[in-house]
Amino acid sequence: MPDPQVLSDQLTHPDTRRPGLPDVPGYDLQAEIGRGGMGVVYAARQVATGRAVAVKVIRDGALAGPRELARFRIEAEAAARMAHPNFVQILEVGEYDGRPFLVMERVEGVTLDKFLAGHPQPPRFAAELVRTLARAVAHAHERQIVHRDLKPENVLLAGDTPKITDFGLAKRLDTDSTAWTQAGAVIGTPAYMAPEQAAGRVGDIGPPADIYSLGVLLYELLAGRTPFAADSWDRLVQQVLGSDPLPPSAHQPDVPADLETVCLKCLEKDIGKRYATADELADDLDRFLTGSPVSAVPATAAERLARAAERDGYRIVGEVGRGPQSVVYHARYGPLDQPVAVKVFPAGFCTEAEWTARLRCGSGPLAALTHPHMVAVRQPAWWDGRPALVSEFVPQGSLATHIGGKPQPVADAVRLVEKLTELAGYLHRQGAAHGNLKPANVLLAADGIPRAADPHLMSGLFQCPLPLTEQDPAHLVYLAPEFVRDRTAEPRPYTDVYGLGLILYELLTGRPPFQAATAAEMLDEVLLREPVPPSRLNPHVDSDLDAVCLRCLRKDRWQRFSRAYDLLVRLRR
Repeated sequence: MPDPQVLSDQLTHPDTRRPGLPDVPGYDLQAEIGRGGMGVVYAARQVATGRAVAVKVIRDGALAGPRELARFRIEAEAAARMAHPNFVQILEVGEYDGRPFLVMERVEGVTLDKFLAGHPQPPRFAAELVRTLARAVAHAHERQIVHRDLKPENVLLAGDTPKITDFGLAKRLDTDSTAWTQAGAVIGTPAYMAPEQAAGRVGDIGPPADIYSLGVLLYELLAGRTPFAADSWDRLVQQVLGSDPLPPSAHQPDVPADLETVCLKCLEKDIGKRYATADELADDLDRFLTGSPVSAVPATAAERLARAAERDGYRIVGEVGRGPQSVVYHARYGPLDQPVAVKVFPAGFCTEAEWTARLRCGSGPLAALTHPHMVAVRQPAWWDGRPALVSEFVPQGSLATHIGGKPQPVADAVRLVEKLTELAGYLHRQGAAHGNLKPANVLLAADGIPRAADPHLMSGLFQCPLPLTEQDPAHLVYLAPEFVRDRTAEPRPYTDVYGLGLILYELLTGRPPFQAATAAEMLDEVLLREPVPPSRLNPHVDSDLDAVCLRCLRKDRWQRFSRAYDLLVRLRR
C-alpha cells in the first residue's frame, strides 16, 4: 500500500511527475507492470479520486505509424464494448501530446502463463477456468468482436476471477475497420493460432478462431504444454497447419476421456468441425463438470488418418491388406485422382525425427533401384503420428490372394519365380537385397506380371516390437532362419534365395512349407524341421524341381544356392 502522505501530496499537487515515466494528465504513473508488441502498461492512480488503475500507452508514440495507431484505436473500441466481469474494463480513452492512452481497471493478480509455469493443472480446475473464459468470449462474439490473441499472457487471474485483456489484435465483424486486412497477413502467437489465422486467410477468421485458441488453453492446462512446439516460427506454423496434436493424455495419462474429446474438438483443423459457438463449448464443459455425457464425439483412428492424408492430397479409399506391423490402403492422389498404395505403420514405433533419419539411410539406395518387377516407392509421409510410405498401386492383388490355397500349374509357377529371380539378381548386382520376399509381397500386374513390393530397405526401418513368441504364426512362417536367430541381421543374397524358395513351394503346393498352431511351434519348425518335398503334395512336381525348391529352403544359408544366377540357371532348365 502506498504511503497516505504520498497520496495526499499527489492529490494536492497533480503535476507531480516521476522521472522516466510518461506524463498522462490526471494520472500518476508509478511503475511499469507489463509490455507488449504495441503498448506499455503502468500501474497508476487517478489523481482526482486516488483510485488504483492501469494505464496503457502506445510504445514509441512519436514514431508510431498509421497501423500502430489504428491497432491501438481498435483495441480501445473493442474493449469498450465489453460489459462482462471476465474482461478487464476500460475506464477512459484519451490522448496527450498526440499519444493515445487507455485507462483500465487494475487487476491485482498474475497472468495465467506465470501461474502455470509449465505445470499441468487438475482437470476440474482446467474445465472450470476454460468454461468461464468461453462464456466471456461468447459475450465478445455477440458484440461482433473476435479477440484473435487468446493466450495465457492475456488472461489475468484475480483471485477466483479470470479476466481477459489485450484487444490489440481484435477483429470487428461488423466493419472492415481493422489494422490487419491484407490477405496473407499472419498475426498473433503461432502456438495459439487457429490454422486459418496461421495461414493468413484473413477472410476466414471469425469466432471459430477464438474457439481454437480456447482449445489450446485447455490443452496447456491439462498437459502442461501447448499442442505444438518447435524451434522456429516457420516450423511451428507448419505444425499448426499440417499436423494433428497428440491427445493431452499422451502427456498426462490421467486426463479424463470426455474432457480430452472436448479439447480435441476445439483443435480441429476444419472450422466446421469445431464447436459452432463459444457457448456450445461452455455447455459441453458444463456437462463434463456435472458428470453428464458430452456432446463431442472422439474421432476414430481411421478418421484421423484419413484427415491427415487428405491434407497431403491423398484420399484413402479402403484397406488392401494387413501385415505384422503395418496396414496397406488403396488411395487416390491429386487432381488426376491417380491410384496409389499407402503403407501405414502403427503409432509409437518411432518419432518423426527418427523416421526422417531412417529414411535418409534407406530411401536413397532404394530410389537408385529401378526394375520392371519392382514396385516403385514414391514418397514418405507422416500422418496422425504414424509413418507411412506411398507407392504405386498394383490393382490385381497379391500372389498370396491369387494362390488361395490351391497349387498352381508347374510351368506357370516356374516362370513366375524365374522373373522374381531375375529381379533378385539385379538387386544383388547393385549391392542390395530385397530381404522380404514372400507371396504377400508379390503383386500381380497386367497379364500376371509379378512386382515385388516392401523391400527390407523400407520394411526393415521398423522392427515389430512384440517378441517373436507373441507374433502371429502365419507371419513367422516367412522368416528366414537367420532372422529368427538374430532379429537385427541384415539381409543378404542367400536371404532372397530362401524367399524365392518359399514362393516356389507355395505356388507348387498351395500352402507354406511349415504349419503350426503357435508361435513357439512355428519357430521350432522354421529352425529345425525340413519341409515336406513339394512332390508329396503335388504329383505334377518332379524330383528335379523338388531338389531346387528344397535347396533354397536349407536351414544352413551356405547350403543354399550361392547366387540368384545359379538358381535362375536351374529354373530355366
